[in-house]
Amino acid sequence: MRPRLLTAAGAVAGLREGAVVATGGAVLNRKPMALVRALAEAGRPLELVTFLASTDADALAKAGVLRRLTATYCGLERGGWAAAFERAVADGRTEWAETSEWLLLDGFRAAAMGLPFLPGRSGRGTELPASRALREVADPYTGEVFAAHPAIRPELALIHAWRADEEGNVQLPFPPDHLWDVDLQLARAARRTVVSVEEMVPVEEVRRTSHLTRLTRLEVDGVVLAPGGAHPTACRPCYEESLGR
Repeated sequence: MRPRLLTAAGAVAGLREGAVVATGGAVLNRKPMALVRALAEAGRPLELVTFLASTDADALAKAGVLRRLTATYCGLERGGWAAAFERAVADGRTEWAETSEWLLLDGFRAAAMGLPFLPGRSGRGTELPASRALREVADPYTGEVFAAHPAIRPELALIHAWRADEEGNVQLPFPPDHLWDVDLQLARAARRTVVSVEEMVPVEEVRRTSHLTRLTRLEVDGVVLAPGGAHPTACRPCYEESLGR
């Protein structure tokens, strides 16, 4: 079955209140802002999970729909603090669940593999395991003790990419940005994945350039044509970030 061609509003329609939504991209690169704005306009409170948060968390906080953020960082790099997010946390409207990179990535990987958790060493020797109530598991072969990193299974993953064909095969230039692997994991972890793209191209073009394909139609539930859909963050090779310009 082919992924559906959707509008941004259609991509987030029917999302329940309190749903866990994951966004791809990292800080000021490839954030799915057209889809995030549709979430903000829908007005339903939600939880956001993302590797490195920026304009996505800030826009949702400004709209008053961000109940909780789970991420390893939230800020705008040279643009300074994510002011709306910071105010929402200070006012108690948004919970800030800071986590480690490996804890987050292992959560996506566990969900993608259909497992309840993955064993890991992230956070050992810090307050993170206690603050996140992580349980421990022992290796049945060696007896070594690991933290059990729980699966993270978002109800919806939103990703922005360069281009796709009508079958839902998604492409990025080569080489892809260094955090594309995180997007790949969250796409496979989520119950539903929607990708916004700068342009649609014929199936024949994607077949001819198959080395650029990062997600296949089997991993994508919907595609949204959204030129400039990452603005004001970057989407290379189409444009650089333009925050504050």
